[in-house]
Amino acid sequence: MRRATRFRQVVHQRRLHLFESFCSHFVRAAHEVAQLDENARLATAMVSRSAWDRWMDGDIQGTPRADTCRVLEHLLGEPAEVLFGPPRPAPPREEQEKALSPHLDAMASFRLADRQLGGGHVYNSLLLYLRTEVTTSLIGLGAVQGAEAFRDAAVLTEMAGWMAHDSGRDTVAQGHFLSALRFGQAAGDPSVAANVEAGMSHLALQGGHADQAVELARSGLDRLRAAEHVPVLAARLHAMKARALARGGYAKQAQQCLESAREELAAADTALVPDWVAPFDAAALASEAASILLDLRILPAATDEANRALKLRDASRARSRSLGQITLAQSLIAQDQVDAACAVTHDLLETCQSLGSIRISRDLADLRTALEPYASSRQVKEVLDHMTVVARHRRLLLASLTVTEGSQV
Repeated sequence: MRRATRFRQVVHQRRLHLFESFCSHFVRAAHEVAQLDENARLATAMVSRSAWDRWMDGDIQGTPRADTCRVLEHLLGEPAEVLFGPPRPAPPREEQEKALSPHLDAMASFRLADRQLGGGHVYNSLLLYLRTEVTTSLIGLGAVQGAEAFRDAAVLTEMAGWMAHDSGRDTVAQGHFLSALRFGQAAGDPSVAANVEAGMSHLALQGGHADQAVELARSGLDRLRAAEHVPVLAARLHAMKARALARGGYAKQAQQCLESAREELAAADTALVPDWVAPFDAAALASEAASILLDLRILPAATDEANRALKLRDASRARSRSLGQITLAQSLIAQDQVDAACAVTHDLLETCQSLGSIRISRDLADLRTALEPYASSRQVKEVLDHMTVVARHRRLLLASLTVTEGSQV
């Protein structure tokens, strides 16, 4: 018999209601309690999809088995009897927020899973959510509700674009971004379309189109002038513009834009950030700054920024950390600090094997190319051999991730 439970409520509050995201946290919690309880068996606890569906539907009598309950209690911070009991009354403000946007939790959950696992793992789930939950809600709404629905469609469709890109489907990604921009324009808030153009600028840069990336970032900044100012979004757009200018060799203009990004992000400390805006924090800016300075061959500063990004970014942000480690290793190689680059690469290879990201694979191939001239070194040869093994594992992983190529949302 299905019923509402506290478990479903807590999972939504923690933004873990995407199965893949929940499993990632559950596995980490299982290893933690195995160490805390000195019980190796706990580290083997897993959650099947069928069990997850029953828990979310409340189709369960009593509680799961003891080992599973121990992990759930550690992860969610409440006794199993409470978790699988009735939900608590929701605070009025929470209900008001959900009435304004029923998709905010989904946005946070998909973002979290994408960061931890890579777009290849969750793209199909997001596409299904868009088709069944989001686009069907765009019909017959009033002005206010319609604006919010188009905003949510823009944000989630842009996410789909990034996940498609991360899975190596750039043509599909471009279609998603164009749809997201149309949704953003229909939302009536210029900052929504500006948020999409920040992503489009980044994608254009990834595709080697620096001039187009500059224009998209500039267009986004122009849109923001007609909207309520969102410093976090302005900082991201300035950073994207700086990266594109640096790639084109415009050193002075790139550094000016980077400084503007820093100023906007400093102002963001006292500004309210809408939940739908793509996150952009000090770690993200440090990572972008490292890439900018590396392109400009300002190498010691690039190394400092890459180290700063890694210091600020915790282990749960697996893809961000992997990209930061690649930038750091490239910067060290450019300064002939090959032993230090090997140490960074070794740590990188230990953590990136399960990331479903074509971008990571491509950047690893570039890193390998940068290391190969030093292959006479024993340490470099060991790292190159390790990279071969990881590359083989990643090819198998990515081949197992079937990405839907169907019609665009």
